[in-house]
Amino acid sequence: MSNFNIDLDTASVAESLDDERDKWETSRVYVAGTNVEYGVYLEFGTENMPPYPWARPAIREFKANPEEFLLDNTGFSTIDEIPNGDTLVRALSNAVAGKMEDNVNAQDASRDRSPGTDPEHPARDTGNLTADIKAVRVK
Repeated sequence: MSNFNIDLDTASVAESLDDERDKWETSRVYVAGTNVEYGVYLEFGTENMPPYPWARPAIREFKANPEEFLLDNTGFSTIDEIPNGDTLVRALSNAVAGKMEDNVNAQDASRDRSPGTDPEHPARDTGNLTADIKAVRVK
């Protein structure tokens, strides 16, 4: 473990940390997802259908590298361009919803079957799932 001998009690460091906290602090909450009832069955599968995940891959990609995900899926080219926490939360939720839509559209375009499934299993049909995926502010 490294010890950088930084005195975090100095006024300038404490002030800088306070400024960062104030910039990013927000009480806004967004939910990204869909109200389409069959979305969960596509995501997790059923006893008669393998899963066709569309939400979890978007979340995994975000969790793997949040900064890269944000910059790749929004109009921002640097984190410094984001003015505050409210904008950050809105941008991230819209980016996750957009990636979910991309995943559904990719599945629709390929119309293939999940790997390892019965060749007689029908191709996936995502219906109007893409049109219903949204990021909605709930608080």
